[in-house]
Amino acid sequence: MEFYEVIEKRRSIREFQDKPIARDVLERILNAGLKAPSSNHQRQWELLTLTDKEVILSVAKIVKPYYCRIAEPKTPQQEMFKIAYPLQRKMIEEAAVVVLPYFKCKYDLKSETNNYGLMDFAAAWALVENLLLAATAEGVASVVHFPVKKEPEQIKALLQVSDGYMLPALVILGYAKEGALVPRQVPATVENKVRWNKW
Repeated sequence: MEFYEVIEKRRSIREFQDKPIARDVLERILNAGLKAPSSNHQRQWELLTLTDKEVILSVAKIVKPYYCRIAEPKTPQQEMFKIAYPLQRKMIEEAAVVVLPYFKCKYDLKSETNNYGLMDFAAAWALVENLLLAATAEGVASVVHFPVKKEPEQIKALLQVSDGYMLPALVILGYAKEGALVPRQVPATVENKVRWNKW
């Protein structure tokens, strides 16, 4: 798949087939993630990659089901809420693979003395984007779950993650279920989102 085609095709898919991802395909996706730019060239990432269904289901149990009271969505954002919220746990349960892109966090994200923590956090998200794009190039669907409240600590305890590591997201991979719901996209184009030389 051509690079710009990958950019256009990437979407957050939250419903998956019961189908494994071949190891060579998965390793290419992970390798692409690890090629992301990093803060100070340190690449202090550890990709905790879950392929065992029992482990994936154990992680899914930590994620609380979300409820959406929007009966008739009026905006793309509300449409996304209606589709995404009820599937937060289920999309993990159905995943073929869940990647936990931990990064070493030596500095506070909100430090008043330096931006090192924020730089490490941003680098982790560059890695996440590479994973999403590589998955798309391989014909694998993907979505991100942002861990909230006690989820990061509970996942860390469950999987015995070393101290000093932060989890910015769960990257969920699998083959899209036929008819999987996808919210309509908010148009973002050069014409409506780019400003040249001044605001």
